[in-house]
Formats: sequence, structure tokens, C-alpha cells
Amino acid sequence: MEGRIYILYHGSFGELVAEHLATSDFAENIVGLYDLKVASVSLDEPEKDMPEDIPLAECDLLLVLGILPKAGDLVPIIAERTGAKAVIWPIEDPNLIPEGRYSIEEELKKMGVHVEFPEPFCILESSEDELVNSFAAAFGKPKFEVKVNARKKIIEVVRVIRDTPCGSASKIAPRLSGMSYNDLKSFEDQVRQMHDNECVAYMGPDRPIMQRAGELLSDALKSALHEV
Repeated sequence: MEGRIYILYHGSFGELVAEHLATSDFAENIVGLYDLKVASVSLDEPEKDMPEDIPLAECDLLLVLGILPKAGDLVPIIAERTGAKAVIWPIEDPNLIPEGRYSIEEELKKMGVHVEFPEPFCILESSEDELVNSFAAAFGKPKFEVKVNARKKIIEVVRVIRDTPCGSASKIAPRLSGMSYNDLKSFEDQVRQMHDNECVAYMGPDRPIMQRAGELLSDALKSALHEV
């Protein structure tokens, strides 16, 4: 992908995605990683609550992963100081939706910073913004290629074309070798179980984000099978 990436993260989701990206082939694009532990920010003077130890390297794309809701007012300040041109701020837990989301979004737009809130992160597929689009070419909505034994209806090899940001696609892919897809419902159920063991997204009747992420992954595999 193109562009320099700065990652603000916190909590299990933030740690999972940050670690996966930092150990991927695109690690060289990452210019900064920072665990933003701030729990609350002054509404009048949010800059006073900026951590003193935060390294603000220049970047093109700012990823905001799992930070606490009241820390959101720091993001426009960080975007301005790093020179970020775009922000990806995935929603994986409704309890972590930033307070004042719409005012933060408007502030970023006034600064000329493009911002997106994919829900879940792995629904990201394309964007009108070049930086987000470049990121989404490598991480986002999962995409696979498969090699199969068509006579026996057994999967032989699964290749990840686009990984999920958390790495669930690349973790699950090797385990699919040797699996039968003769019964697609059974195959889908097995894939969903594998996914749920890897995913840390919120799951509740009010907002079943983990379920949606599992559907995206299983649908991607079914699409790959149909293309064989």
C-alpha cells in the first residue's frame, strides 16, 4: 500500500489489529504505534490532556483502534500535528463509539481530513479516498482464492488475497486444507466457529458486529468456491 501509517490503539481489539499490521508485509509503512490510554478529555481544552510521551511522527493515514469514547477529542489534534490526510476509525464495539462523533467528524472534514467509520473494520472494501482505498486493497473485506479437489469436493489450498485487519482470514486459511465443502451449510458453520474463536468484536442482540464479521468471512470463502 501507499502512504505512512500512524496507529492509535487501546484494548484487546486495538492490540490485536496493531500487532497484526505491525508483523505484516506492510510494517514498513507504519511510522508510529501508540497505546492511547486516556480515559477522559477536557471539552474546552482537550490539548491539555494530550499525553506528554506521545511520539507524533508525520503520517498520511491515521488508524484509530479501540480508544476510549472520551478520548476521541484528541484525534483531530493528533491528525493535525501528524499531518494525516485520512482517518480510519472502525467501530467494533458500540461501547467505544466516540462521544461527540459527529462534531469530531465535522472538525476533521474542516481540516481537510477524510474520515471513515467502518462497522466492522472487515467490511472495508473500497473508498473514494486514495489512502483509504490503498489500505483497503490489502486489509478489509476478506477475499480468497481456493484450489480444490472437485471430484471429492475437498479444499486443498486457500490463498488470502485480502486479509482482515485483525488477521482472522490469514489465521483460518491454513486450517481449511482438507476440509469438505460437499455440505456447504456444515462447512459454513465450521468456518463461523473458527472465526468466532479469533474475533474480538462485540456480539450482542442490539449490535451483532461479530456475527456480521463472520458472515463476511464465510461469504468470501463461498464466493471463492463458486469461482473454481
